[in-house]
Amino acid sequence: MPNRLPACLLLLVFCGLVPAREIVFPNDPRAIVDVQRDCGARGDGQADDTDALQAAIERCGGNDYSRFVYLPNGTYKITRTLILKPPGAGKEGAMVGPWIWGQDRDKTVIRLADGTEGFGDPQKPKEAIRGLSRPDNARMNADFFDRTLVNFTIDTGRNPGAVGIKYYSNNTGLLQDVKIRGEGACGLDLGFNDQNGPHLVQDVEIEGFAVGIRTDKILNSQTLSRVTVRAREVGLLHRGQVLAAEGLRIHSAPLAIDSGGNGVLTLVDAQLEGPAGAKGPAIRLEKGHLYAARLTTTGFASAIAAGGAPGGDAAGPNVAEYASHGPDTLGEGSPKTGLRLKPEREPDVPLPSKAEEWVCANDFGAKPGDEEDDAPGFQKAIDEAAKKGASTVYLLGGKNGDPNWYWMKRDVRVHGSVQRVMGLGFIRILGGPSKDPTYPENLAKFVVGDDPQGAKVVVFQHLQVFSPWPSFGIEARSPDRTVVCRTTGGTVIARPQTRVFMTNCVGHCYQEAGSTIWARQWNTEGGPEAVRVNTRNDGGQLWILGLKTEACSVKVATRKGGRTEVLGVHNYNTSGSKDETPFFRVEDGTLSVAGYREVCFVGAWWKVPVLAVLDGKESRHPPHPWQTWSLLRAGR
Repeated sequence: MPNRLPACLLLLVFCGLVPAREIVFPNDPRAIVDVQRDCGARGDGQADDTDALQAAIERCGGNDYSRFVYLPNGTYKITRTLILKPPGAGKEGAMVGPWIWGQDRDKTVIRLADGTEGFGDPQKPKEAIRGLSRPDNARMNADFFDRTLVNFTIDTGRNPGAVGIKYYSNNTGLLQDVKIRGEGACGLDLGFNDQNGPHLVQDVEIEGFAVGIRTDKILNSQTLSRVTVRAREVGLLHRGQVLAAEGLRIHSAPLAIDSGGNGVLTLVDAQLEGPAGAKGPAIRLEKGHLYAARLTTTGFASAIAAGGAPGGDAAGPNVAEYASHGPDTLGEGSPKTGLRLKPEREPDVPLPSKAEEWVCANDFGAKPGDEEDDAPGFQKAIDEAAKKGASTVYLLGGKNGDPNWYWMKRDVRVHGSVQRVMGLGFIRILGGPSKDPTYPENLAKFVVGDDPQGAKVVVFQHLQVFSPWPSFGIEARSPDRTVVCRTTGGTVIARPQTRVFMTNCVGHCYQEAGSTIWARQWNTEGGPEAVRVNTRNDGGQLWILGLKTEACSVKVATRKGGRTEVLGVHNYNTSGSKDETPFFRVEDGTLSVAGYREVCFVGAWWKVPVLAVLDGKESRHPPHPWQTWSLLRAGR
């Protein structure tokens, strides 16, 4: 279904990457492992800092508090692979974290020494940083949560067999504001072990490698947001995975995207620029599904070579919309196009550059693991921060073992100068049971309400729940204040006319008339017992890039004139479908879904993938094993 992009849309201006900036965490050893202060790293580019960095990684999950790892500006020379693992040898069964943050993306560099032994053969590539200690193609369990790398550079030096990073994380993993450069085999390898994901790669630059990004296997989906690649051979080598990408920029590679192996690829606002003399297509598709919207290409012989897919080839150079299969429609008059909403970028709210901008809620009575109500401590910290004009309230990470959570038993109001509530470590907050018939109204919530003097944007960051424990809530109540949730769990409630951004989040979400939600990497698992709906759009606008889910309930319901667009869906049906609960339900609204796949190893496939009730008439999308589609539309 190729369509040529109208000439007026050629004038689209795409947002660039966020400029590098400095991050200064509080001088609090309870919250931060400073690799120089605490582990003896030099960061001078001469001393071997491998042992110091490895020690910092293994210290972040302590017996008292879990901590962030902080790399002050400097060049940290390494001479072997850094491994994201807990202390000691052996095969870790599960791990939360680590969380590794640099002070400045361009001035904080982990550099593999030139000519390091074992990194010289492109046929036997070896990584500078490895996401876990298990070997490639090992038997995996998806219990490596919240692994976070932010705001530094990985430089593989003059090592032709080097891989920048083999990254692995589940549920809410994050690789953000990272630059990966070198002359080796691959910049970012996401395909070395199965069950990798869901996670988000955002505002990342990859430069100089033969292959920019590699994916493989079929579990558990991955999301790219505003990633730039400059590669010598292939920009994105995509196999197997459900992969959703917005704003992907690939330069210089003779083949920008090589997609196959029954992968499901969804592209929005991709810009693909070939080198002089490129003779092939920008995208080569073999045995897989592809959806693309607002695709621009330059320097290639054609835009898409579809490998015989029903949608055919696309000459380009620019393509307004393309579906390799279908599209499918439900309901009379439903157009054979996606909604093609133009996504908005998250508001830019920098982390503090001064230590005094941070206020610790634990200094006001909040304490993980004692089963007491921590809401008063949270509120006192926010009140104190607002009084002194500080921007950020932080929580100390809980220890590894249960009980390690905070309890909220009443609402907490976020007001004044406070623009961020953030966990530094493994933060779990409980706030009320999802089986309560009044859910989600029963939850204790962080409330962002009307406040003429309050911050116009409020960020909630690194605050988790971990099901099946009771959730806490984040409520956007004021149309004049935007809520941003980053790497956060819980239940989001968007009241009428409010704006919410959910980036790399897990949980449930309920929005009301006139509200707008932009979600990137939305992992909504389980099913709240009382309402049996994970994500509900009642008359608002909902855009999701990268949806992963497990267990049986209505995952996305769109009603009352709501408009929902979902791009990239990994339906991991682990328990099997036991009734006719639909995965998607649309009732007097509009739904478009691109890049969908169901995986089920127990044989009980979803009986009703989509249920549409439009103008009083009901229609259903038929089930079948390994359900996959490029584009489906229900409603006008």
